[in-house]
Amino acid sequence: DKALQMHERALKIQKAVLDELHPDTASTYNNMGTTYFRKGEYDKALEKHGEALKIQSAVLGEQHANMAGSYNNMGTVHYSKGEYNKSMQMHEKALQISLAT
Repeated sequence: DKALQMHERALKIQKAVLDELHPDTASTYNNMGTTYFRKGEYDKALEKHGEALKIQSAVLGEQHANMAGSYNNMGTVHYSKGEYNKSMQMHEKALQISLAT
């Protein structure tokens, strides 16, 4: 919970100083997603990784290497939920981007 509090604090500062649509903000969302994943809160993890993807897509473009990392994160969460088809889709997107960059 302490880690999530710190991520929330960082996110609040980033939104005020940088903007919602900034790569650092996306990174914080990814970090939050990873924290939720490690706590076993998979739906919240997917939500945060999804926020990161939205920002990365808008700011960096669909083929940026950071997008591959976010898709990989989501694939791992889906795998842990037993959602193997969704996991495969996410990992395939990550692979396609990684091969293209």
